[in-house]
Amino acid sequence: MLLGSVSNHVVHHTTRPTFVVRHDAPETHTDAPIALCYDGSSDAKLALERAGELFGDRRAVVLAAWQTAHALPGYGLEGAAYIPDFEQIEQAAEKAASAAAAEGCERAQAAGLAAESRVVRASGTLWQALMAAAEQDDAVAIVLGSRGLRGAKSLLIGSVSNSVLHHTKRPVLVVRSS
Repeated sequence: MLLGSVSNHVVHHTTRPTFVVRHDAPETHTDAPIALCYDGSSDAKLALERAGELFGDRRAVVLAAWQTAHALPGYGLEGAAYIPDFEQIEQAAEKAASAAAAEGCERAQAAGLAAESRVVRASGTLWQALMAAAEQDDAVAIVLGSRGLRGAKSLLIGSVSNSVLHHTKRPVLVVRSS
């Protein structure tokens, strides 16, 4: 785990937006954008609003990720075989991510950020794809919404924000809706 125990405790137990900056955070250019991770959820919408309040008119890239069909878990009933149309699934996922990216860009601009959007294809986990996109953009920070799951639920249900927090060296702003 790269995140310190105090930072980890604060992020998991506060309801306030939390900005975590690691001691080994990479240096970025002063004009580097903020990476805004957006999926259309109420948590992501709140994160964009808070990013606008905190970062003003800074340049931002709204990232909406979609997973390739081969990265998704298999579905089926015992004794029955279903062969999905992977191309159709991927087209629908990419279309949904494109719509989310456009909506997120509009919301980020309304919040005062100089935003552009980008759709990210994830052949593995979403959090890895979002982190890679933030790295590619040399983002000054990564902004994510979080449902703020606690206890056993937070261990059983994977969290994109939790995974990014624990695996990136970039500063991360986690905004919780509760």
